[in-house]
Amino acid sequence: MQVTIPDTVTRIEHGAFRRCDSLRFIPLPRNLVSIGQSAFLACKSLEAVFLPPTVTPIGDWAFYGCESLRFLYVPASIQYIGNNVVEGCNRLSTTVSNNLSKVCYSTFVNPQMIQECIHTHGIERATEVDDQKMMALHILCTNPHVTGDCIRAYLQLAPGAANQQDSEGMTPFQYLCRNDIARTLLDDRSFSSLMIWWYHCMP
Repeated sequence: MQVTIPDTVTRIEHGAFRRCDSLRFIPLPRNLVSIGQSAFLACKSLEAVFLPPTVTPIGDWAFYGCESLRFLYVPASIQYIGNNVVEGCNRLSTTVSNNLSKVCYSTFVNPQMIQECIHTHGIERATEVDDQKMMALHILCTNPHVTGDCIRAYLQLAPGAANQQDSEGMTPFQYLCRNDIARTLLDDRSFSSLMIWWYHCMP
């Protein structure tokens, strides 16, 4: 299931996506200011939520029971986090290992941000892993706001990141394949075409 929410939407209201079992990825509006109570409660297939920096409150039980949720970035702008927001989210990766990871979580990520961060902090940051063996590239490939140019910028600077497996045995490319929204990067969305495109991104 794929959902598109226009940028004119500023609030995800109480129970808006409650028990949407087929929802896996959702690009949230870049002007979003709040996540309501139980907004994504028991969305059992939801894998990633990238909150824009405009969000300030997250209501009680907002992601309660999202048992597949692996990626959730909470920006520094948050002023209130309700009760039991991520209760039952046992797969959640809570570590943001470096500045590059923060860039890759951004809803405004662009190639220049990636290039500047890697040049500033060193190529080794692009292949650095956290406690779940996850690199920033894993995060980038899950980001529903990613563009092909972002991935290309990363791989051209750090091609060694392409095949790194995380603690669940997943490579960045495998996350990209699961990201239904990101697969619209290509007109032909077949696996083989996506793989060819991926390897052409590297020098």
